[in-house]
Amino acid sequence: MALLREFPTIVVAALIASLAMLAPAAQAVRIGHWQIARAFLDHALVFALLAVLVGLATMNRRPRLPGRYLLSTLLVAYLGLPLMLAAPLAASVPGVGFFRAYFEMLSCLTTTGATVFDRPLALAEPLHLWRALIGWLGGLMVLVTAFGVLAPLNLGGFEIGTANGRERQRTGTIEEARLRVARVFRHIAPLYAGFTGALALGLIAAGDRPFIAVCHAMGTLSTSGISPIGGLGAAVSGVPGEMLIAAFLLPAVSHRVLGLLSRRRGPRLSDPEIQLMLICVLGVTCVLFLRSFVGAAEIDRQDNLAAALRAIWGSLFTVLSFLTTTGFQSSDWRTMQLWSNLPSPGAMLLAVAVIGGGVATTAGGVKLLRIYALYRLGLREMDRLIHPSGLGRRGQGDQLISRRGARIAFVFLMLFLIALALTMAALAATGLSFQESIALAVAALTTCGPALHAFGGEASYASLPDAALAILAAAMTAGRMEPLVVVALFNPVYWRQ
Repeated sequence: MALLREFPTIVVAALIASLAMLAPAAQAVRIGHWQIARAFLDHALVFALLAVLVGLATMNRRPRLPGRYLLSTLLVAYLGLPLMLAAPLAASVPGVGFFRAYFEMLSCLTTTGATVFDRPLALAEPLHLWRALIGWLGGLMVLVTAFGVLAPLNLGGFEIGTANGRERQRTGTIEEARLRVARVFRHIAPLYAGFTGALALGLIAAGDRPFIAVCHAMGTLSTSGISPIGGLGAAVSGVPGEMLIAAFLLPAVSHRVLGLLSRRRGPRLSDPEIQLMLICVLGVTCVLFLRSFVGAAEIDRQDNLAAALRAIWGSLFTVLSFLTTTGFQSSDWRTMQLWSNLPSPGAMLLAVAVIGGGVATTAGGVKLLRIYALYRLGLREMDRLIHPSGLGRRGQGDQLISRRGARIAFVFLMLFLIALALTMAALAATGLSFQESIALAVAALTTCGPALHAFGGEASYASLPDAALAILAAAMTAGRMEPLVVVALFNPVYWRQ
């Protein structure tokens, strides 16, 4: 262990990825897929050996700027780790090609959940386990980097609030930074694994097979939405399983649900992220229900109480899932459309995904705290228009936002919209329609891969050209790291201050 502490962070991540390959290898041995087992075992041994050699060769290197080193390591991890993760997948699936296997693993690592395998039942169980496991490890990496790397730099949403007590913190030396990341990992990993195991046991009790339950539990806690059966519609657990999943989606709304590195008590209704989540989920659900009720009244189906209740639950669960950028659709989501005979309200789901989940969680999007900061900024500006000479009011909500928090939130929103426009334009240049371009751009930048199917239809990632997949790969990386972090990484002014 002492030797591992001297290894660069990216080498330790490569060793963890090599060790993770043993899980699908063991699953393949259990069910008799010897070719898949050999592919994963061989690659695990080779990559573990290479990682140790690289670690020994670079263990004495001391970066001059620890903060920039950690952010660069994060970028290299998202771009480089999928290269080794894709190798056993490409060797196990004939005809998939290395580039599409790379896209699949990058999608899993960024917890996007976009898959090039449009027929999940044709894929062997060990490969589904590999996809779900990488998505789960990607969610863990997001949590560790949020508290161990981005929080000391006041990035990743921490620049909005005043909980840190200072406008800018120092990362310290590289040794201190590594110890901090290790300490955060030891604190978060047991909680993250414990919640995953609890959800898996609950889904098993609700009727799912253990393999399906474990994959759905990992897809829920990581908000990757990865499913070995193509979604929750084919799950045996049904509505009880969806209720369990909805409860375990709450950690993606506020990191205080898990109590991650926080001495404060659990989340309360006074928490702005919880309040905004309730407003978004309940408000959009009411709008969708009224829309469906009007549609059902036009075809004389409004008196079907059972269909109405199922439509309410289908909307409630699906909106919460898209808000946390998980992308699971309720089995009753289709019931709502059949009840009202109306098309899928894809634009609303995409808008909810853009809002995103909580700061320092596995969810993507703009994040609830930034939306709250913009809301408080709007109230303050309107108050100035009405009372130009007033001193202004500063309530409890304003105390949660730093002096520059609202301005930084506005800058982040502009960067996100610019990235969205550029991604849409690039996708349109590959021959995709406007509707496909906007759905794919939102899916990539919010790390909500299933958002591609928000408008319905038969669109799939497998049918996209390689050029479109390359654009989506860049967008997924930028969306997971967040545009503000990318700007900080390549902005020399930030490091001279």
